[in-house]
Amino acid sequence: MQRHSIRARITANAVLVMGAALTLAAIALVVLLHRSLLQQLDARTQLRLQDVAALAERGQLPTTLAGGDEDGTVAQVVTVVNGDTPAPAGRILAQSPVVHGAVPLAQFVPAGKAVTIRTVRRPPILGVTEARVAARRVDTPGGPAVVYTAASLEPVVDTISALRTLLIVVVPGLMLLVGASTWWLVGRTLKPVEAIREQVADISASRLDQRVPEPGTGDEIHRLAETMNAMLARLEDAAARQRTFVSDAAHELRSPLAALRAELDVAARHQQAADWPAVLDRLGAGTRRMERLIEDLLVLAVAEEQGVTRRREVDLDDIVIRQLEPLRATTRLTLDVAGLNAGRVWGDPDQLERVVANLIDNAERHAATTIAVELHVTDGTAELVVADDGPGVPPESRQRIFDRFARLDEARDRQSGGAGLGLAIARRIVEEHGGTIGVLDAPGGARLVVRLPIGPPEAPF
Repeated sequence: MQRHSIRARITANAVLVMGAALTLAAIALVVLLHRSLLQQLDARTQLRLQDVAALAERGQLPTTLAGGDEDGTVAQVVTVVNGDTPAPAGRILAQSPVVHGAVPLAQFVPAGKAVTIRTVRRPPILGVTEARVAARRVDTPGGPAVVYTAASLEPVVDTISALRTLLIVVVPGLMLLVGASTWWLVGRTLKPVEAIREQVADISASRLDQRVPEPGTGDEIHRLAETMNAMLARLEDAAARQRTFVSDAAHELRSPLAALRAELDVAARHQQAADWPAVLDRLGAGTRRMERLIEDLLVLAVAEEQGVTRRREVDLDDIVIRQLEPLRATTRLTLDVAGLNAGRVWGDPDQLERVVANLIDNAERHAATTIAVELHVTDGTAELVVADDGPGVPPESRQRIFDRFARLDEARDRQSGGAGLGLAIARRIVEEHGGTIGVLDAPGGARLVVRLPIGPPEAPF
């Protein structure tokens, strides 16, 4: 399929539109000028007709009427035979010298006293091939007659012909000028777009750090370049996160798999001496760890790909209570819910339950004696705080703990049993709900806070 550039299409459209506009304007100009010249010519013939008719009605007609003078009109007075036609039996009472022969200027006779004007070809006027003839009946002392006045159409024809010749030259010239100007202007306007295209064509998956040039004009093309660069930045960040994710996931899965294989190899080599119940316990613990890791990876992948699939009003305090109930029966930690108040938010109940579960699980793994949960609603925002009295989070690590597979080098490390995905999943879900998650200052332990809007989003999901 043949393709044409935007530059060519815009130029062609501009030329076609301008050509159509100029053609219509030229036709209108010719028609209006022709009509105006005819009106002027008819006005001269009628003025002459009035003068000659007045002389004829008073019986003061000279033998010879003036003709070819400054107004360019000629006149003739012809008697009417039997009240119908002036020719051939009509007698010429008077006429201009340039009228040759005893022939009426025209073969038509007005029906009444009104003036009739027509175009006559080959009138009996010297040097005239076409004329505008005005006629009117008059009553003379000698009987009824018809007064004819005529003016040559040659000046009108010459003027219109000259105008047409001029327009035939000017209109194509203007179209050519418009085409050349449009071609140059569009080419100059699209030059930054071509630079962007060439740069994008050179960008590959391994060169996502490249950026397209921004023209700095502040127009739509500049905004396009800014949008492209923002998109490239997002792609670069996503590619970097994907590489890190794959690398970390492989590392996390490699460790338990290596441990399981070593356990099996040792047991296989010493089958008689192996403590098989202990071996099975360790294998079960390792597989459960991998199962939790894979489940977390799937949850995180779904959260990033699908986002929030359904939203409704959710009682956040009910979710907290449901997550704490099984913990009460299995933990020796003190669960402080004195600051738990009613709070409704707008979101996906399953995903919000995952957030609460991950926060409580994180607190359980690091708490020394107590887990405290608070829930308050202020200024259209629900604030959920999950605190523990464990080793706490250093200020420089308060953002890093929400990264995938992030662990601290101190007491909150991999020995606590987590894979480092729980808080990353919580952050992703909270952000998809339009909220924020962070770490508050605390004199001891860690205080993680989640802020969620309590109302529905402005735009439909």
